[in-house]
Amino acid sequence: MTARVVSSAAALVLPLAGIAAGEVSEAAAQAVTGTVTVVSVPWSFPSNRIDWLFNPTKKQGPFNPEWTWQLNRMEHWKTLADAYACTGDERYAHAFAAQLRSWLDQTGGVPSEKGFNDVGSPWRTIEEGLRLLGSWTSSFETFRSSLALDDRLLLRFVVSMRRQARHLMAHRTACNWLLMEMNGVYAFAAHFPELAESAGLRDEAMRVFVEAARSQLLPDGLHNELSPDYNAVFIRCAARMYGLAKNGGYPVPDELKELLSAAIEGPLALMTPGFVQPRFNDCYTIETAAILGALAELFPDRMDLRWAVTRGREGCPPAGETASRILPWSGFAAMRSGWTPDAAYLAFDFGPLGAAHMHADKLSFTMWKGDEELVFDDGGGQYEKSPERAHACSGYGHNTLLVDGMAQTRTEPKVSVGPIDAGWESSPERDYVRGTYDQEYGLKGARPVRHVREITFSKPETFRIVDTVESKDGNPHRYELLFQLDTTTVEVSSDGRSLRAKYGRKWDLCLEVEQGGSISLSSGSQGFPRFGWYMGRNDKSNHPATTVHIRHETERTNCIFIIINR
Repeated sequence: MTARVVSSAAALVLPLAGIAAGEVSEAAAQAVTGTVTVVSVPWSFPSNRIDWLFNPTKKQGPFNPEWTWQLNRMEHWKTLADAYACTGDERYAHAFAAQLRSWLDQTGGVPSEKGFNDVGSPWRTIEEGLRLLGSWTSSFETFRSSLALDDRLLLRFVVSMRRQARHLMAHRTACNWLLMEMNGVYAFAAHFPELAESAGLRDEAMRVFVEAARSQLLPDGLHNELSPDYNAVFIRCAARMYGLAKNGGYPVPDELKELLSAAIEGPLALMTPGFVQPRFNDCYTIETAAILGALAELFPDRMDLRWAVTRGREGCPPAGETASRILPWSGFAAMRSGWTPDAAYLAFDFGPLGAAHMHADKLSFTMWKGDEELVFDDGGGQYEKSPERAHACSGYGHNTLLVDGMAQTRTEPKVSVGPIDAGWESSPERDYVRGTYDQEYGLKGARPVRHVREITFSKPETFRIVDTVESKDGNPHRYELLFQLDTTTVEVSSDGRSLRAKYGRKWDLCLEVEQGGSISLSSGSQGFPRFGWYMGRNDKSNHPATTVHIRHETERTNCIFIIINR
């Protein structure tokens, strides 16, 4: 009889993806043959022979270093594991075994002590953490009983996980990476409690995680990178740490649950009428339920949480005199006409850059009616080396001001040291907020002007944007406002003072320049800046849009946005 490696923590495996018994997803069928899609770029490795150090974007462009790194997260292994668990078909186990063996052979299975975070490395620490907290531990539990994996391969698998956990403890980073790294260490130690070092690894990983979480969560309930995407990373990691500890019968610090409770407030405050999060800083379109769903069972008495997670089918909306919210530490205001599915909504950024993944977007905003985004922030596109990515992160790609053709280039502050006074007012009839930008423009780091933006929301569907610019250097300047619209059907009046944007959906948007400017449009431009483009992340491809240019004739411009029913 052949001995098999067994973990006593099988009950800690995450639930399967939910495919019915006997069904096989197309992704699983592709994963068996070595066909994968990474950062929206598909690639087929003949005969399931994956080159784990390969990057197709080097050949076909634009170059994206994330392709190799994220290939080594082995997300498709979860797909293979789900298919095997639901069907028992050994093809999935054999495909997994071949890929695991090839990875161990190609990389040596032991983390490098130098250059591990370099471009092309399979040992970047965020990948090590993500492997341990997800694809590796769950795949081990799913496939360990299959004879497709002999004992030697299983032992190599466990040894590599152990070495990666040790490597992560020895090379701790910061920001959201540290959360995923410690999550991976804890998951490994929880899955293999029989190892002598597991208790110590769990205790230290939990201690480091809670300390990092405390320092990264702002008092108003958002992660300090100021991206809903990475706010989701924070919540998922914290919820997983809590779940692994509770399910394994290990100590759970009271502070961890307190941090999770506080983290509910930020996503609820920013949630659009379509129950998604606005795309500030690096961010794709993310469902609020995908962020907060992990907390519904932990906080069953939060009816507002249940309402958000079920998209309004259960529970009740957040309480308050109005539906509008301000996050004074994060520097966001969310103006809403109500909590109804067709509410008008504007989210305004008056805060710092963020601890990481930052954009040049202070005083920018995004506007929605129901689930339709009318004035957009596209979230910055893919993490590639391209003019598209550079544009999407810059002030040219946001709803901001240009001074003498130059966009914002500030580098500080990254995180607020206290609440920001934005003059916030909110009543059932009217909301008001303001923000100020008086920092760098252009490559020389000059601070030529002070820009104040005031937004007044006259409910239910009219937004007044007042921009006042004051020269700080005593020189005259050229001022140009930019507004990004996700449509190419825009009609400008003969006098150049108003426009109507048609989206081909339920709502149109009218813009009137009451004072101080004239309108021109760009769509699908080339070079840099790439005005008139929506730079998609993982949910939308790049496509032409419209950039509205309003050139100032005075130092004060008054624009009115009116949402109208087609």
